[in-house]
Amino acid sequence: MSNNPWKYLGLISQVGMTIVIAILISTVLGVYLDGLLGTTIIFTFLFIFLGAASGLWAAYQLLMKISIDDLDQK
Repeated sequence: MSNNPWKYLGLISQVGMTIVIAILISTVLGVYLDGLLGTTIIFTFLFIFLGAASGLWAAYQLLMKISIDDLDQK
């Protein structure tokens, strides 16, 4: 990556949105399953943690891909 601050801002935004969207989608799914099955908040908590893990994994993969591409250009 060059020293352009807008590229870094875009990268930070993309990583953040990746994590947030994964957590939001999984939370909505957990709330839906809790309502459908009549459980308390079991599925909500389970899916929040799964969403956080998948969001962090996706962000890690994104950062590693960008790091590898950056190293290939030098």
